[in-house]
Amino acid sequence: MSGTASGNPVTVGCKLPNGLTLRVGEHKVILSGANASRVIGGYGLTSVPSDLWDVWSKAHAETPLIKKRIVFAEATTAKAEGRAKEQEAVKTGLEPLSPDDSHKGVEKLSGG
Repeated sequence: MSGTASGNPVTVGCKLPNGLTLRVGEHKVILSGANASRVIGGYGLTSVPSDLWDVWSKAHAETPLIKKRIVFAEATTAKAEGRAKEQEAVKTGLEPLSPDDSHKGVEKLSGG
């Protein structure tokens, strides 16, 4: 990567609740997450220089972020929006618990 992050931008989808900071050398991009003002399929979308994404995604290819499709990139915003809708069921493991669902070791308190 050259001295500045450049290249055609890609649109990166991130399903983490508070987004994610991508760092490559001195360059960083803060990804919007599920708390963004505009969310599609649970993903926040952010424009990222393609060369920064290429380096970061190769370095993290074996992590759950990439393998479980929690973070992904597409060449255009329209493609990213479509993929985000298709992957709406993807779980991060950070979803809020529902008080009506039973969870191992968690009991609902009775009113009183």
